[in-house]
Amino acid sequence: MTQIIDALTAGLSLGALPDYDCNNGALLRTLTGASAADLEKAVQNATAVGFVPFAENSIEGNRYVTLMRDGVQAHIYYCPCEQKLRIAADPFTALYDASPVPYTRTCETTLWQFESDHSFIDCGMCFILRCADNSFFLIDSGHYLQLNDHKRIYRFLRNHTPAGQPIVIAGWFITHGHDDHVCKFVDFLKEDFDDVTIEKLYFNIVSTECRDSHFWKESNKQISRDFEKAAEESGIPIVKLHSGQKFFVRNLECTVLCTHEDVYPESLENYNDSSTVLMIEADGCRVSIPGDAGDVESGILTSRFTETTLGCDIMQQSHHGHFGTSIEYYRLSHAKVVLFPVTQIMFDGDLPRYEANRVAIDLADEYHIASNGTAEVPLPYVPGSVRVLPDETFENFDRIRALWGYEYSDEYKQALFESFLSRSGLPAFDEIDP
Repeated sequence: MTQIIDALTAGLSLGALPDYDCNNGALLRTLTGASAADLEKAVQNATAVGFVPFAENSIEGNRYVTLMRDGVQAHIYYCPCEQKLRIAADPFTALYDASPVPYTRTCETTLWQFESDHSFIDCGMCFILRCADNSFFLIDSGHYLQLNDHKRIYRFLRNHTPAGQPIVIAGWFITHGHDDHVCKFVDFLKEDFDDVTIEKLYFNIVSTECRDSHFWKESNKQISRDFEKAAEESGIPIVKLHSGQKFFVRNLECTVLCTHEDVYPESLENYNDSSTVLMIEADGCRVSIPGDAGDVESGILTSRFTETTLGCDIMQQSHHGHFGTSIEYYRLSHAKVVLFPVTQIMFDGDLPRYEANRVAIDLADEYHIASNGTAEVPLPYVPGSVRVLPDETFENFDRIRALWGYEYSDEYKQALFESFLSRSGLPAFDEIDP
């Protein structure tokens, strides 16, 4: 890949950072002190050595050009606020649909914040989008301690697919390689459901040999490697996403706003800043998915984009509502619906500590917490249309104390349980006939 990038940067008299290993054999070179004219020169160099233009995008003055040659993708983009030109050579990726593909509408588009099983752990994230043709676009999956969630996800898809028809997952997007986002995807593949087709996988996972990987837990690195191995061995086409690319899945228009490649040369000590940030537009409604993005990615996003790009109708609160993106990011997003992939317990603990959560909530019409039941959001969003399905899971306080050391008062546990009963549709204790 080095020779390809050398050819694409020929004649550019710019500063250059050391090349960055983008994982999967891909390589990135970042040139400093660049201008828009340097992007044009790099594109000319690419076509001169046989690359063919594949797709182009422009977002608030940031320009992105993707070219192909012999199975290798050259992705070139320029960000004026940084005066940086980035050139990635990627031999790994499958092609994405750069323009809409015809489909037949058979249903309304719907987003679900799936209620992960929080019996043993507070984190875990999974969102399910039903496309207009009744295929699905999944986002992340859940933690290994959510023991049967791969089966629960399957049952959910089966229940929302017409009887006698196969389940079609038109795309499965993974934000980053943490255990609470990838593990149930791996288990889903292992289960080998015979009535499920997965058409494409979308992700850009940071290398576990990255310069800053010594900051990360060995167990997390192994989980990330296990995920990538399972994905590659599945034989499902993998689209390695790069910043600024726009891809289509049925009636969904998806734009990549940031990846770990944008973070370089800043530190990735916080693994969450390797999240791929995605904006999804469906039927005129915008859904923001920052994954677990932290302050570094947040700073990149708010420096490159305004509310024109970051503004949305529905937003997943970054990092489950723990320390994630900035107050400014949420102000620019100004979402009408905020979805917290977290438990009520952790939400209650985080709210007084993180002003960003309070700002996001204050700006929104409504917010929903995953542990309280799967939230169903019809798209486009209309106030009052969100429905919360019956609560399915509840904390195992003894196991949580043994695993994590968390202690809660008897009064708090009782209040949570009574609240769970009211959401679940189960009878209260005083209504049970002994």
